[in-house]
Amino acid sequence: MNDKEKIAEIFKSRNSFLIGSHVNPDGDSLGSELALASLLKRMGKKVAVLNPDSLPSVYNFLPYKEWLSHSCHRSTDEKDGWEVGIVVDCSEYERLKEVQKFFSSLPFVINIDHHISNKKFGDLNFLDSSASSAGEMVYQIFRTLAERPTKEEALLLYVAIVTDTNCFKFGTTAHTHRIVSELLAFGLNPRELQEKIYDIPFLAVKLLELIFSTLQISEDGKICWAEITRGMLDKINKGENEDIAQTDVFINHITSIKDTEVAVLFKELDSPPIGEAGKIKISLRSKSFVDVNKIAKVFGGGGHLRASGCLIRGALKEVEERVIAEVEKEIGNKISNV
Repeated sequence: MNDKEKIAEIFKSRNSFLIGSHVNPDGDSLGSELALASLLKRMGKKVAVLNPDSLPSVYNFLPYKEWLSHSCHRSTDEKDGWEVGIVVDCSEYERLKEVQKFFSSLPFVINIDHHISNKKFGDLNFLDSSASSAGEMVYQIFRTLAERPTKEEALLLYVAIVTDTNCFKFGTTAHTHRIVSELLAFGLNPRELQEKIYDIPFLAVKLLELIFSTLQISEDGKICWAEITRGMLDKINKGENEDIAQTDVFINHITSIKDTEVAVLFKELDSPPIGEAGKIKISLRSKSFVDVNKIAKVFGGGGHLRASGCLIRGALKEVEERVIAEVEKEIGNKISNV
């Protein structure tokens, strides 16, 4: 019996499920967990979805978003009694942050993930680093159960796949596109969905102007990077964070620069007191031959072969120097081994 079949049997035999995913939820984590929640509810199961963070505003159009909870102050009867925990799109328990305690206390946890860096923390680990997304893997569970998705579930799974592949730019296979074809057959409108996800408000375009002013490129033209500082965010926001909360998409613009191999975006997450190191979020993307997951792991992060990230404490410029030096080292190693 393979992992998908084992999960199908657990879905049939158990009655209550707590589903969750990583901090800073994205389209893949949200689409996957909500599709699973809908499937289990249709099977007559008791289900709750618990995440460490709230729903990003860009995903307000998702069906069943009202099922999402990010409160850590749940009563005892709410947090106890769940038979099975399901963690999706999460490479390690620590990425659950404060809600990890709810899952680690459960008698059985299923880990569903496609990250090559997954630490196999579940009692049952359904892992596939060749899958484009957790959404692709969840669809396989639907098929194993012989359950046809509803249109709402198809939408959720499509969002999961399209966002984690950056509109099919990386991580896809013939199998991925067959699944997408089956999902679109439910009458989804891909243009409309991509507009909802990727169209950005005016304030975000103004921020992009500031980001591009920091753009740098390595001497060999293989690495391009830019930064988002707290000063930029404060200048654009003027106290209003909502319109430009989703800045991760900006790295796509850097990645599209011709003839580059690796793109890096550095984002200051806080303004620490004088003398203390702040947190810098690093997003890494590659086009063809560099394993950015390997680079991210050097700094305690991880992710995909072509898309990864990490979080480093330190001054922005010092962090930039360390990360770019590691990217240059990895590119040098790859070229020397050709």
